[in-house]
Amino acid sequence: MGEAEELQEIESGEESSATDTNFQKDGLFLKIALKGLTVQDFVKQLRESDILVAIDGRPYFGGPQNLRELFKFTDDNASGWLLTFWRDGQIFDLLVDSPIESRFGLSTHQETEWAKEDFANHVFGDFQLYHNYEIYRDRQNVCDVLSMEKDPLALWFPLLWCLKYRILPPAGALIVCYALAFFVNFYLFIATYLILSRFIFLSQVNIMRSFAMFADKTHYMTIAATSENDAAEIVRKIDPVNRIRYERYAIKKGPKAKKKLGESA
Repeated sequence: MGEAEELQEIESGEESSATDTNFQKDGLFLKIALKGLTVQDFVKQLRESDILVAIDGRPYFGGPQNLRELFKFTDDNASGWLLTFWRDGQIFDLLVDSPIESRFGLSTHQETEWAKEDFANHVFGDFQLYHNYEIYRDRQNVCDVLSMEKDPLALWFPLLWCLKYRILPPAGALIVCYALAFFVNFYLFIATYLILSRFIFLSQVNIMRSFAMFADKTHYMTIAATSENDAAEIVRKIDPVNRIRYERYAIKKGPKAKKKLGESA
């Protein structure tokens, strides 16, 4: 390495250290920078200017370098990290199993105050119950809330699983396959049932995504919540015009424990 490269690396390190110090001194949150959104985070439907408020329930005022170190030292965290973001006056959570890669800048003092006020009223459930939901929305603002967790019902009773989530074309195909196999040979029916059950169980997330898009819905956002009801409530808060399809069939809310700003997880 030449002297010029060494000098550039030292200056870069000093600049990064000074920036991190300013973050901590000013008490400002991190905000995804303009053109700083990576493909991995775009897939999760994060947006430029989303403000990172907390990690695992604890407010985060450190700089980008400290953020990378935080992910580095908690690399053995099997359940991932629960990140809390502020967007246009609303707080939402996102569960990630790998470090966030986007580049960050500073939120303004006004944005920081708004985010602090909203986060102070944010309610967390049991951290062990959180998992991600993908929200798909059509042009009439009707939203489907899709759980990213596998449902055991799909393995044992795939037809009931299809009916539970109103996925009718696969339900019809299953009925036809079962009927044909049953009238040909009983053992063929058993083999068909087992093969289709395994296929539906392994593919259930992709099946739900495909039929959401088939219904002319697009991926609106991804949020972490303890139940489908909680996810639906956040979606309505993000935009009051949003409506949830089949909301009366949503899963009951999980237990909650309210935590104030600054309290540990």
